[in-house]
Parts: sequence; structure tokens; C-alpha cells
Amino acid sequence: MKRKNIDLPNELFRLEIKELAEETRVRFAKKGISDIFDILSEIAFLIRKPLNIEELSGFITYYEDRFVVYLNSNFTLGHERYTGAHELYHIMYNEDILKKEKVFIDKEKHKEEETRADVFAAEFLMPEDYVKEIYYKTINLDKYSLQPRHIVRMHNFFKVSYKAMLKRLIQLGLCSSDRYGELIDISSLENKHKLQNITKQEGYSIDLIVPSKDIYIPREYIIYLKSNYEDGKISYEEMEKALEFVNLDPKEFGYK
Repeated sequence: MKRKNIDLPNELFRLEIKELAEETRVRFAKKGISDIFDILSEIAFLIRKPLNIEELSGFITYYEDRFVVYLNSNFTLGHERYTGAHELYHIMYNEDILKKEKVFIDKEKHKEEETRADVFAAEFLMPEDYVKEIYYKTINLDKYSLQPRHIVRMHNFFKVSYKAMLKRLIQLGLCSSDRYGELIDISSLENKHKLQNITKQEGYSIDLIVPSKDIYIPREYIIYLKSNYEDGKISYEEMEKALEFVNLDPKEFGYK
């Protein structure tokens, strides 16, 4: 199978984005922050919540001088983390576009930036040198011999989806592109129970390959709502509706 059929970028383009990903990773590592959700919480107003729109895994906007990142936790946790890294690229390198368009980045208008954000996500979450190090420590097979269980080991280590890990291994020459069709099949919706069984057999939880359906809202959201209600800026009903968005009730905070 040709690399282009797996939708991989050319090598010069990848290396350019790799440099940006490394710079970004080091920037947050100096603060002691490495997890993608923690990084987004540091620089944006992060919301994680199930959203019943299959084609929308997340989005970013700029509102009242803040970046707001919404991640749809109806997707698998591995996919959600990848989406988070994609949105991180936009914050770091598309600030002007976001502040100008305010609502959403026009994907058709900014196709190249969308592509760059996807490549960035892979480079950020699966650093080339570290992927190779872990591969040779835990698998160390020739690129034609990989089985689904080997991909499972790798994607659980890097906390990404099975599909993202497989594409990364092919991209780095650790897995033959000829194996893609066979190895990707296990990650299809029809085979989800097979992948779950392999994951359990390898000693991992299935957290990364099922939707987390987590609801996360920054504490400042609650403080903001309470403050506005107590200052008479919003009604009880408005506060109630805003809290309902994150499955909370004003009564939990002592309001009647």
C-alpha cells in the first residue's frame, strides 16, 4: 500500500512541523506540564463534554479575550487527546486567525493550517525519538512482523488511538505500509470487541478505546456564574440553565 493512501505528509513538511512540536513541548515541560489536557487548561478555557454530533470531535474559538477549547468526549479518549493536540497547534500558531475570525477556524479557507495541526498532533503526542526507543524496548521486530497486540502496547504507552499509533509507526518506518490494511481492520467499529479483548489480554484497560463521556469544566466557570448571579447580573433561571450544561444544579451550591 502506498504511503499516500494512508494520508501521511511528505518528509520535509513533517520535519518542519516536528520542530514546532518540540519547541512547544519544551516550553510546557519547563513549567512541569506534559499532559495535553493540563496544557490546554493552562492556556485556554477547556471544556470536555459529550456532544451528539458525530462529525464534530472538537473546536476552538476566541471569546472575551480567552481561547475556548471544546472537546467532544463522545469520541474515544485516545481520539479526544489527539483532537486536543490539534487545537493546541491552533492556539500556538494561529492566534491571529483565531482572534480575527473569533468563532471557528474556516477549515476550507485554512486547509493548510488544518493539515499542519494534524501533523503537529502526531509529532507532539508521539515524539519520533521516544517512539523508536519504546518500540525497540517493547517490540523490536522487523517491520513486516507486527501484530495488533504490538500496536496496542504502543498506543497505550503514548495514550493515543490505535489508528494514530499505527500510522505513526508506518510513518517512522517501524511498520510496513503493506500491513496497514490488515492491521487497521481491528480498529473498525465492527471489530471493537476484538480490540477490547486484545487490549485486556495485553494487560491494559480499555479506557483509550472507548468514549470517556467525561464532563470537565474549569472551576472558574462555576465561580464566574455564582459571582454574576450574586451581583444581580444574571437571573436564577439563567444560572440554572448554565449549570445544567455541565450537569450541575444551583442547589448543590446552597442556592434556593
